[in-house]
Amino acid sequence: MEEILIVDDNQDLCLLLSDSLTEAGYGVRTAACGKQAVKTVVEEPPDIVLLDIHLPDLSGMKVLKKLKKHNAALLVIMLTAYGDIKNAVEAIKAGAFDYITKPFNKDELLLVIKRALDNREMNRKVDYLHQELVRKFDDGNIIGDSEAIRQIKEKVKMVAPTNMTVVIHGESGVGKDLFAAMLHRESRRSGEPYIPIDCGAIPDTLVESELFGHEKGAFTGAVETHKGKFEQANGGTLFLDEITNLPESAQAKLLRALEERKIWHVGGHKAVELDVRIIAATNVDIGLAVKQNRFRTDLFHRLNEFSLTIPPLRERQEDIVAIANHFIVKANQELGKNIKGVSPEALEILQHHSWPGNVRELRNAIKIAVLSAENARIVPEDLPSGICPHAAEYRPEIENDDTLSLDAATNHFEAQLIEQALSSTGGNKARAAEILQIDRKALYRKMRRLELF
Repeated sequence: MEEILIVDDNQDLCLLLSDSLTEAGYGVRTAACGKQAVKTVVEEPPDIVLLDIHLPDLSGMKVLKKLKKHNAALLVIMLTAYGDIKNAVEAIKAGAFDYITKPFNKDELLLVIKRALDNREMNRKVDYLHQELVRKFDDGNIIGDSEAIRQIKEKVKMVAPTNMTVVIHGESGVGKDLFAAMLHRESRRSGEPYIPIDCGAIPDTLVESELFGHEKGAFTGAVETHKGKFEQANGGTLFLDEITNLPESAQAKLLRALEERKIWHVGGHKAVELDVRIIAATNVDIGLAVKQNRFRTDLFHRLNEFSLTIPPLRERQEDIVAIANHFIVKANQELGKNIKGVSPEALEILQHHSWPGNVRELRNAIKIAVLSAENARIVPEDLPSGICPHAAEYRPEIENDDTLSLDAATNHFEAQLIEQALSSTGGNKARAAEILQIDRKALYRKMRRLELF
């Protein structure tokens, strides 16, 4: 049952409203002044506040501002005499849902209350749907809807609930860390610690201490006992990024820890029992590292219970638009810009670049482009020189024909872009329209005009 707080110093009006609202199935409380109303809302927040503009201690506007400051989502309906409509309109600008002029009838009051509650429910549904969209399509910043990414996400969700050790393969910059985090998030350990460590960023002399911890006095500088990453991740997940960079001695101790489910601090003599799920990642061919004796064969087989391979960005060009738009939003927030998207010419360049740095390189390119952009959309001239060395001279390729008109050249270029978009989406016209940033009906009209059916 929804609770309504009536704030008015007119006792007769409060009684009349209370009877009408109680009869309609609402719970009712009253407050005779502004201070009492604020106190009531703070202690026991109602669903709706009916607030008179004129109160004996504070103005209704001041009370409204205090209530909205405490709870911006609180529904407030102003009660006002006919001559105070101007003030009521100002109250709406300050956050009130609506106003009712005195005298008012029961049906009018109940209609406004119902509309306010319906509006709140609609906002809740919108928030829920937004959260679902983020959960479904973002997956912790894993952007992309290509077939390759969809298959990897399915594999992640399949293996995540198990305790299997997972090795993630992929070039630098493809987002191996994001998939590792997704594995933890989708697992039964999601409420426990997730501890990542870059094995290539630790000096060889400190690797064992960082992984397994050390006792006070174990070596020069060990002024106190230190818990390593294994202990920090106990009960949860330990992500060993670039695992092939581990030195031989640490590989041996890692194998022992995985086999025995226990570790020993450097300088310690007491075993520490552990329950840790291991996810490892590498940007090199770990099988080749084994053959070259740079990685232990037994450790490789112990880790490789389940493997995932993240394809490079150049092999999933259909994801570039979504990823680029995601980074545009991020760059806008960071740089205070308002770039709306990527022009077709710049998009063609992005989709034909080889992206040796993968998603990380695309992120940096978009950030530079957003910073440089002077128009609503990124154009070739905004892209870094490494992406488009001759951006200022970029032109669409057209046939050599002295009689070619501007309209013909435009049609030729449009046809090229549409055919490229359709090719990259496997003929999916809806996705092609999204890539070209035009309405699907507009795409159909262009295709019919350009005889592309």
